[in-house]
Amino acid sequence: MTNNPHSYLRSTLACAGLVLALLFVTGCANYRLGQPAELPFTTLYVPPVKNRSMAPQVQALLSQQIIAKLQEQQAIKIVDSPSADATLQVIVTDYERNVAATQQSDTYLAESFGLTLDATVILTDNRTDKAFIPAREVSATQQAFVTGGFQPSEYEAMPVLTAKLADKIVNMVTSTW
Repeated sequence: MTNNPHSYLRSTLACAGLVLALLFVTGCANYRLGQPAELPFTTLYVPPVKNRSMAPQVQALLSQQIIAKLQEQQAIKIVDSPSADATLQVIVTDYERNVAATQQSDTYLAESFGLTLDATVILTDNRTDKAFIPAREVSATQQAFVTGGFQPSEYEAMPVLTAKLADKIVNMVTSTW
């Protein structure tokens, strides 16, 4: 029997591939889709969002979107009572409109605006009165293109902006802190 360098290389590569496949399979064995850890509460009360900004009519829309996104979570049950395991308070603190682009023919007229919505999120354990998440700031931005006036553009962009903020808030609540 002759020592063929190609057969030695093939058997070494086969062994290395087998070891890598074994490591991959064992590494993925404990992977679970969904929440990385169990949340310390099962019921959650979400009072209406408070609006301390100049954002027009944002509180009802943001409240609705946060609750809808939280209801998609299997580990959380939204209840209408402050006697839930936890309470999620959201306070809209600031709303900004900044010119993002001007019209090419007249640089005093805006082509688009950057809208920014800031909020403070507080998640409290109602059983101990301690905060799971003490006053944490969260922010979302959306561009509003001025076609037919700023107000209609802002009105159309607001649900997208609040949906982005709701996603961030829900992610903050359901993630491991």
